[in-house]
Amino acid sequence: MDDLVIVESPTKANTINRYLGSRYKVLSSKGHVRDLPKKELGVEIEDGFKPTLVVNQKKLVGKLKQAAKGDTTVYLATDNDREGEAIAFDLYELLKDNGSNGKFKRIIFNQITKDSINQAIKEPTTIDLEKVEAQRARRILDRLVGYLISPLLSKSISGSRFEGLSAGRVQSVGLKYIVDREEERERFEPKEYWEVVIDLYKEKTSDSFPLDLKKIEGETPDISSEDQADQVERDLNEAEFVVSDLTEKTKTRSPLPPFITSTLQRTASSILSFTPSKTMRVAQSLYEGVELESGVEGLITYMRTDSTRVAKEANQGLRKFITGKYGDSYLAEKTRYFRKNSGAQDAHEAIRPTGVQREPDKIKSYLSRDQYRLYRFIWERFVATQMSNARYKRKKIAVNGDGYLFKTSGSELLFEGFLKVLQLRPLSDQDVNLPSNISKGDELSLKDIDLSQHFTKPPNRYTEAGLIKKLEKQGIGRPSTYASIISTIQHRDYIVKQNGSFVPTLLGFIVVEFLDEFFPEIVEPDLTATMEDALDRIKDGETSKEKTLNKFYGPLKEELNKVEEILETQDNGFEIPTDVDCPECDGHMNIRYWKGSPYLSCSSYPQCEEKMSLPTNISFKYRGGKVILADELERRREEDKSLGEKTCPECGSKMEIKHGRYGRFYACTNPDCKETASISTGVECPKCEEGELLERYSRRKKQVFYGCSNYPDCKFTTSRRPVKRCPSCGRGVLVDDDDKLVCSNKGCNHVEKK
Repeated sequence: MDDLVIVESPTKANTINRYLGSRYKVLSSKGHVRDLPKKELGVEIEDGFKPTLVVNQKKLVGKLKQAAKGDTTVYLATDNDREGEAIAFDLYELLKDNGSNGKFKRIIFNQITKDSINQAIKEPTTIDLEKVEAQRARRILDRLVGYLISPLLSKSISGSRFEGLSAGRVQSVGLKYIVDREEERERFEPKEYWEVVIDLYKEKTSDSFPLDLKKIEGETPDISSEDQADQVERDLNEAEFVVSDLTEKTKTRSPLPPFITSTLQRTASSILSFTPSKTMRVAQSLYEGVELESGVEGLITYMRTDSTRVAKEANQGLRKFITGKYGDSYLAEKTRYFRKNSGAQDAHEAIRPTGVQREPDKIKSYLSRDQYRLYRFIWERFVATQMSNARYKRKKIAVNGDGYLFKTSGSELLFEGFLKVLQLRPLSDQDVNLPSNISKGDELSLKDIDLSQHFTKPPNRYTEAGLIKKLEKQGIGRPSTYASIISTIQHRDYIVKQNGSFVPTLLGFIVVEFLDEFFPEIVEPDLTATMEDALDRIKDGETSKEKTLNKFYGPLKEELNKVEEILETQDNGFEIPTDVDCPECDGHMNIRYWKGSPYLSCSSYPQCEEKMSLPTNISFKYRGGKVILADELERRREEDKSLGEKTCPECGSKMEIKHGRYGRFYACTNPDCKETASISTGVECPKCEEGELLERYSRRKKQVFYGCSNYPDCKFTTSRRPVKRCPSCGRGVLVDDDDKLVCSNKGCNHVEKK
């Protein structure tokens, strides 16, 4: 009878099956085989938070039971983390029968290679019950937050307990970071400052070189006006410049640690423009196996890890490879080890190639474009870890000009070392040529003074890479969860991506405001990080699931009771005030949501029932708990008026512009007529030359675009409002670009003044 191996992924099962041959049958659990019920809490709070687990893949479990019958040895080969351990335990409980418990064996491996799989089968272990308890605690925590808070959130904001709004133990903290950053930007007041750069030379025949102002009379420069800058210029024109310090030394640069999940996601986001979820999806395919000439091979180690640890054998193999490929001079003198991150679980190695001899370009033809790009990233980062440091010659010059201290530096690459493999951003002063004939004490002459005015800028919005870095630094969540966190808050329409950065929507602001007021502990980063530490302590056997959950649930229950009482007394739910006056009374308009769409409702409701729709994606500001959008609303009204009037083609009545969930449109004013019409730009489609370009709304990107009225037969689109067909190429349209009109056709350079 065949022995049975159960893994999580069908792809992984296929790969392992080829390694093990006919003696083994390899099947997949396809993830979790049981979980908390979907339509009820499923947690007995008063009975030690006992979970009710239901089988969610009954047909699959039946198939696995049939395969595990009799004397078959069952190897539980799920992932080596909390989730994988819980899946292994669930499989054990569901598949065991009386008297056969000893036939279950837990096997663990970090890479899907033939040697690793066979070694794991030779050295089976047992299920780590403390790790299972940690997973159960995590799942129950998330269920308590999601199941108890989310309905109150939906009811408070949109008047329905089933509106699809959600709060999450980790996602809410990530959302708050984005909202807080936006508020920082709103509060930011730019300050003027001036930078001073001078060009000096030693002799008239020698070239000049620039230096930056660093100190004035020993203090950091604070030049905040043109008058001050002019005074500095007068002083410098009369100053005598002397070289006060000159140093020249060799500088080294060390390689980065091998990738862990978070750094792989961040780097792939910044350089490859991969979303975290895409990075994990491509990495999963590399881990589970790719068809090469030699057969299916897992190309990288497990991609969910927070450890920079590398197996001794892997480092030894890498060092031999470097010597053979690049020579002894490129090999680090000693095996390089990297410091363990605080809080790292260290269950897996770092992300590395399973075989360093599989160079990216040698197997490129077997990989998709995305697989190749990500594999190359991982391969290069790993190979660099055991290569010698890069060496530079760095020269620094300091010049004093009557109390004004200027500095400059230049770096010259002497030996590339690991940079032969891993291309990093050059040093800021790399390849800056400085004069070689200058010595300390030399007098220099002034050639030019460059005064430039600047203004401080607000903090940048979070990119995917920046948010992951923030979550990791604060100990929020785990690297394996970051992709789903970002995906969830985007899917809920709490944030949108603009120019690669996250911007909170009105709904995102309101959700955070609600949680801040009623459930502050849910969006408190320190508490969320503490909970992650508590889960690790459960895993390590230092505390129990019940103690951890009791500590969390007590304060949560108090807050839940308070919110329930408040909701019973409020007629209009949770609202956010705006600076918009009610047109019917002395009140002001508050923002509310209904079925995913924001609208304005009078603060005096129910005495005043005035309501106003809001344009899709309206620009707004948020200051001191109030949404500022009155000016933007007025601008939108004027823009609507500029479109002119339209007559209903069905009944002849006047049509007016309405704003709905998916953009603006014309609607008939006759209450008995339901006719609507899209808004036309009046510009002929340059592709089919028959349709006209209409204003559309992208549900996926949450933004307005312009498309042909003959869609789907004609799929021409442009992201900016078209003004007219391009007279030059005819294949594009002229679109508004600040003070000019430019052609939407990238191959056309036609430009017109507005």
